[in-house]
Amino acid sequence: MEKLIKNRYFYFIKIIITAIILYFIFRKINFHQLYISFIELKLSSILLILFTAGIKIFIEYLNWGSYLKLNPEYKPKKSEIFRSHMIGHALRFLIPGGHAVVGKMFYVNNEKKLSFMSMGVEKFFQIWINLLFAGFAAIFYFRSKFILPTILAFIFIIFLPFIIYLLKHLDRKQNLAIYFKQYWKIIPRIFVMQIVYMFLTIFQYFILLNNFVSFHIFSAIVSVPLILFSNLIPITYAGLGLREKFAIEILSKYNISSETAITISLTVFIFNVLFPALIGLYYIINSKRKVK
Repeated sequence: MEKLIKNRYFYFIKIIITAIILYFIFRKINFHQLYISFIELKLSSILLILFTAGIKIFIEYLNWGSYLKLNPEYKPKKSEIFRSHMIGHALRFLIPGGHAVVGKMFYVNNEKKLSFMSMGVEKFFQIWINLLFAGFAAIFYFRSKFILPTILAFIFIIFLPFIIYLLKHLDRKQNLAIYFKQYWKIIPRIFVMQIVYMFLTIFQYFILLNNFVSFHIFSAIVSVPLILFSNLIPITYAGLGLREKFAIEILSKYNISSETAITISLTVFIFNVLFPALIGLYYIINSKRKVK
């Protein structure tokens, strides 16, 4: 009970932090210009964002299936994998910081301990790919100030996936030996899919940015991963506020206005996070109806 109360305080603090950050951002924003920025988005750009968001969901679905197959005894069902994955999108909104996403493992017919570990590996690779791209981007973005530290950090990040495999030595009883044996089988596919996933996100920003200015693709490769790095700092609700602040600061180097940066950041958020969560909410409601 005491732990539950502490968690509620912790989550409440996150919501307060989100509200404070959003307040300081929007107090300096020209709301009329923000409105103009939204209505200036081309229909073709919106359709491209919608299409790429669909591809990203498909990649997430494939990856979640691969993580579950780390347990060789798991009998994959496409509908079950997709449903549980989309439910995870919805559950992420229940608690600030996204901790409720672990609930998606209860919608999979798999040993819960192994499902939990699959989610751990999934989260690790999501963080790793963000760090990898952000590390590469930092080399060019901060090249005039911190070139050596950023290069060393990037090299360190490259080898992080080996850490999970080394954890098998902590399992003295070798209960998870089969699980770790499957680990290297899925890595090549996961690596490629995560790279494609990140480039799709960069492409989304690139498309939206070119609604307002002529933005080079390499500039997007350098700037977008640094914006997405904000997702790794779990101090706000669903990343709101912090991500927009990062977008404003980073894109200002390319003479992008605050209103444009917020428009782009929120548009990507709506299509990549909010819409999938609504689909997941449908599955949650539907599953409860079946139980009744």
